[in-house]
Amino acid sequence: MSDPSIARLLTGRDRLPTRATELRAGPVTALLDGADLRHVRLGDVELAQRVYVAVRDAPWNTIPATTSEWQIEADPDRFRVAFRARHRHETIDFDWDGLIEGSPDGLIRYTLDGVCHGSFKYSKIGFNVHHALDGSIGRPYRARTPGGDLRGTLPPAIDPQRIVDGTLSGMFDPYDELAIEVIDGLESVIGLEGDLLELQDHRNWTDGNFKSYATPLALGFPFDSWDGLRIRQVLTIGFRGAIPAAGPESQPRIEIGALAGDRLPIIGFGQPTDEAPLSEREVSLLAAVSPGHLRVDLVLSNPTHASALELAAADARAVGAKLELAISANEESSPVVALLAARLRLLDVPVARVLVYLAADGFSPLSSLTPAPVVRLVRELLEPVIGPVVFAGGTNQNFSDINRDRPSDPVMTGVCFSVSPTVHAADDASIVENLVGQSEVVGMARSFSGDRAICVSPVTLATRFGPYPAGPSAAEDLPAAVDVRQASLLGAAWTVGSIAEFAASGADSVTYFETKGWRGILERDGGSPDPRFPSRPGDVFPM
Repeated sequence: MSDPSIARLLTGRDRLPTRATELRAGPVTALLDGADLRHVRLGDVELAQRVYVAVRDAPWNTIPATTSEWQIEADPDRFRVAFRARHRHETIDFDWDGLIEGSPDGLIRYTLDGVCHGSFKYSKIGFNVHHALDGSIGRPYRARTPGGDLRGTLPPAIDPQRIVDGTLSGMFDPYDELAIEVIDGLESVIGLEGDLLELQDHRNWTDGNFKSYATPLALGFPFDSWDGLRIRQVLTIGFRGAIPAAGPESQPRIEIGALAGDRLPIIGFGQPTDEAPLSEREVSLLAAVSPGHLRVDLVLSNPTHASALELAAADARAVGAKLELAISANEESSPVVALLAARLRLLDVPVARVLVYLAADGFSPLSSLTPAPVVRLVRELLEPVIGPVVFAGGTNQNFSDINRDRPSDPVMTGVCFSVSPTVHAADDASIVENLVGQSEVVGMARSFSGDRAICVSPVTLATRFGPYPAGPSAAEDLPAAVDVRQASLLGAAWTVGSIAEFAASGADSVTYFETKGWRGILERDGGSPDPRFPSRPGDVFPM
């Protein structure tokens, strides 16, 4: 399986990921995947889904580490792993020594001992622990905080990421130890020396976990480093309670049961970013897929939005689809919305729905729901022309934005948000683990939206505006918003899983990717503008 052509077909990359190394600490097992620990388990019970160190710059891009000087000692009941790591990007300059030790009593100790070089701003340097949903939702917890112990139950409903006094905060007060009763009578216990942890419900971004992270966001961010600043944290992972008896070894089974959802959502695609009309060949292929709609982004402050609408209308007519209008506007947009209405009156193309966003520049962690007056303005001017379609308010970012600012005004007949599995992590294992988060957010949206339409648009592998968990693009890289798995079998399998999650949870419409190009479902006739993207001119991607 080392053949680069096989690797490209499977993952879009020239090499397959290296296999993780299994480590044992007495009754506890873990997988060493690079500098990360995955699936820390006591028998069949998962104590932690993933443990890793993250360095994130002020805009929340993750700065990957270059590791060296590896030493791995693994015995049947204990292990020791040591390495060096360095993070470099623009002003970010951080080195650290990593030491991971597992002892026969089942305790794992992970030490980060690092130093900052120069002055720079950062949003995070420290440990992250993912708590899998199966052992968290509805389970009792105890958190040891500087003010005393907190006890409660982790909620089935997705807990909003709150904004307090203008800054983000966690689900409850910061802590240095968290114990979750992952099964009756057994607690997974994590502790931290050298800093405090904070908990967030990662489902807000369709991640399939809760996350403990250092340093608490409630302290305010970004943080300032100085030359010689030392950052030392020691994370421990262990358990309290009886070791569960080993169950009988089971074989995988596939059962065909009752239909989970009422129907498939209406599925459409985004317009390509290259702004070139579809060729006859591309029209023929896309028409065979029978898209329900084509999404066209109309930033009304940009004078090119009129030509984008004309092109989208022509493409939609050619493939037999409706238009999904994604309009970025504000309360001063009446004149340009009136002009848009006049153009739509002249176009011979039906509109499926209108998604209304508050005009904004780039990604913001403090974004919220489209204000009702902006949705009302767009609806009052467009509805007489296009008819009583869904007018959705929401966000062009993540579900987290509307979970903390939920729609109540009846002018919105739909709720919209986008989805990417790579908001926090871009590796293959994480994007598959995060599929379950898609049904979680639709179910949560339904719980507070009533009979409003749930419109998921768009779904992309890479985030469109950042932050980028694999790091911002260097000069020799493909653009950060491009994911080579778009042209791979892994991308196809992920898409099948995504459709299943949205169908089971009752999403009304979903917009996937783009029609063509390196963020599409087929390659352009002329091929990719960059030879590093794993496609050939005219390819039909597996997805």
